[in-house]
Amino acid sequence: MLLIFAGYPRCGLNAGGLQHCVEDVEGLALPEHDSAIQYTKEGIAVLGKGKEIIGPVEYRISPALEATGITWDWFPENWAFGNGVTVHKTTAMREKALVDHGTGRSLPDLLATGEPVEMSKLILRLAPRRTEGWEKYESRWKPGTCPQESHVVHLTWLVTKHAIPAFAYARIRDIVEGEAVLKNRDSYEARHFSSARIWKPSPPKMLAGVSL
Repeated sequence: MLLIFAGYPRCGLNAGGLQHCVEDVEGLALPEHDSAIQYTKEGIAVLGKGKEIIGPVEYRISPALEATGITWDWFPENWAFGNGVTVHKTTAMREKALVDHGTGRSLPDLLATGEPVEMSKLILRLAPRRTEGWEKYESRWKPGTCPQESHVVHLTWLVTKHAIPAFAYARIRDIVEGEAVLKNRDSYEARHFSSARIWKPSPPKMLAGVSL
């Protein structure tokens, strides 16, 4: 079964640490360790001489993710979840262009008309470009929920051999998304923890004589 949660584990565990937690320390789930078993968007694959799809993926997406607009449709058709425990980061970069504040037309478009452009009367601003790639990305979200600026998406998912009971799911969700206190803290080593690296976009550069 595939369990998908929002963000990195808030308690500081990395992928190996979360696996150690749910499998060895708290006995909440048995992650799939067989490298020949791969969970993909198209189904559960068995790797051998080729790739055989043996059935659909049984999955559960955290309500916290669905609330932000990320559902099963957010993952592209060629997405691979692999097996075991994964802590994942996706960066979406929004392209921008200089446009005239009054008309919304880009500076290259204005100049391409061949007509004189009085630069002193233009008020230019940086506006997101609706590229084909961005429109395809935006369509993966629930309507109206896709962030319109460059952003990152942090996810944590587990591939388990079996479906898990409700109490185990609730506990894992609290470990990843909530304020859970780890049990048997002395069972962990330094290698089980890591600091989440939060991506912060650089502020736009100021162009000489142009207000952004």
